[in-house]
Amino acid sequence: MATTTVKSSLPAGLLPVVIAFLLMTTPALYVTCYIVTADVNVRTCASVSCDYITTIPSGTDVFIYCIANGDDINGDSQWDYVGYSSDNTAVGYVSDFYVDCGGLCPGQSC
Repeated sequence: MATTTVKSSLPAGLLPVVIAFLLMTTPALYVTCYIVTADVNVRTCASVSCDYITTIPSGTDVFIYCIANGDDINGDSQWDYVGYSSDNTAVGYVSDFYVDCGGLCPGQSC
């Protein structure tokens, strides 16, 4: 198997500075939100007919990775694909109706 070496045209020591700058100025891929109403069911897709995974208790912080259109819940058809475990590796869809992002909910589609 052949290997390829890539050389940077940046002066020595500048690459870490460029990486740090990009990390500080690139928008986050997720935003912390807060479940504000009653306990909310987590599902495998953006529909109440999708498989149930678990229930997130009211008041739990979640991370929203992306949004999807789905079943209309009380006038809101947006669903959020969230991470909800302590390390955010447990994921699933919750109705956006139950999530308060303070106006910061991400706009990228799943």
